[in-house]
Amino acid sequence: MTLSETVDSIPEGARKSMVKFTKVFVVAAIVFYAAFRLSGIDSEVGTLYFRYAEAMASGKMPYSGFDAEYPPFAMLIIFLPRLISFSSFTYQIAFGIETYLFLLAGVYWTYRIAERYTDKPGRIADLYIVFTIILLDFALDRYDVFPMVMLLGSIHFFTRERYTASWIMLALGTVTKLYPALAAPVFLIYLLRRRRYDLAAKGVGICLVIGIACMVPFFIADPDTALMFLTYHMDRGLQTEAPVSSVFMLLGNLGLMDVSYVFNYGSDNIYGPVPDAVAKLMMPLMVILVLALYVYYAFLGKKEGAIEDCMPRLILTVFGAVMVFMLVNKVLSSQYLVWMIPFVALLILLSEKEDGRRAMYVFAASVVLTQLNLVVNYAFRDAGEEFSLLGITILLSRNVLLFVLVYYLAKSKHLKPSAC
Repeated sequence: MTLSETVDSIPEGARKSMVKFTKVFVVAAIVFYAAFRLSGIDSEVGTLYFRYAEAMASGKMPYSGFDAEYPPFAMLIIFLPRLISFSSFTYQIAFGIETYLFLLAGVYWTYRIAERYTDKPGRIADLYIVFTIILLDFALDRYDVFPMVMLLGSIHFFTRERYTASWIMLALGTVTKLYPALAAPVFLIYLLRRRRYDLAAKGVGICLVIGIACMVPFFIADPDTALMFLTYHMDRGLQTEAPVSSVFMLLGNLGLMDVSYVFNYGSDNIYGPVPDAVAKLMMPLMVILVLALYVYYAFLGKKEGAIEDCMPRLILTVFGAVMVFMLVNKVLSSQYLVWMIPFVALLILLSEKEDGRRAMYVFAASVVLTQLNLVVNYAFRDAGEEFSLLGITILLSRNVLLFVLVYYLAKSKHLKPSAC
């Protein structure tokens, strides 16, 4: 199929949404890059990612040749913009182009998923666009857009029964930033309940082949460092933005708990007798809660039904798993809200009208507080310094709102026991 034929095959409404996104993105990106250029503010892409790309361009292997905390496919994504750049700033621009292409695919997939459940899918695509623009600093200066769009694409293909494409996209998303793997058990449960054992086995096989293929070069280079992206965070403490951290920080500020601050592992983290003990419990607790969600999903429906009836439940269950992973964890970096962009848009679509509106307001308020967090907690304090009461209050309020969003997710009729 030629490029012209591919464009012609896109529904007119989706094309309009993609054009609209392109126009808004170009203007917003110009403002964003001009601000970085004129202010001299350090960019994650222009410093860390560019340094990684320079190392790879000089022939060094990730993990064995230089320390890197990101999975293998992420390193390829980080390297590609280096092929058409010659400086830190031009690398930022090239990275932005790469980000735009992924986000554009996200507009298309959001529209195509939404059109199955509403006669106005453009409105849901508009929500995706708005959420992306208000989180543009994280979209352009981190790489979280890529796994987010890959997971969205995997869900799109799954809803269209294009299972091979779905599993390939899911596997690539997982070797980009691990958390897309949370969708795999949901997909498997869906297929196994319908006795599609061949498709389930094929999906597992695809994931294993892609995962192994991505890892083999690094095990050949140096087996001792090949899993650095997995072991990097094992010994870190609670990151300051995690929900449990904001509670401990408030208690520490009030003199009710021993809490100290330190900058390591690329972020501000807290330590102390209680935070250290709780940090060790977060991973087991998160695993238990995610498994409980899978069990609940497995037993929700008692009858087989049409794929159109079951897909909202699948989509929202994946969103639920992502939210548990985010909220019951040692780390909740601000850029993680990028993961939520398409899911919140689809939650608004799949909720009752009033609940959808409230969920939209809650997410918007969460984003505003996240941006205030950048100003109060990062622009006017040095790394490793104690947070002010104002900064702690902003974080705590943001995290409470994220739990409120989970409430609206759990309230959806699609997650109630019924035949599916």
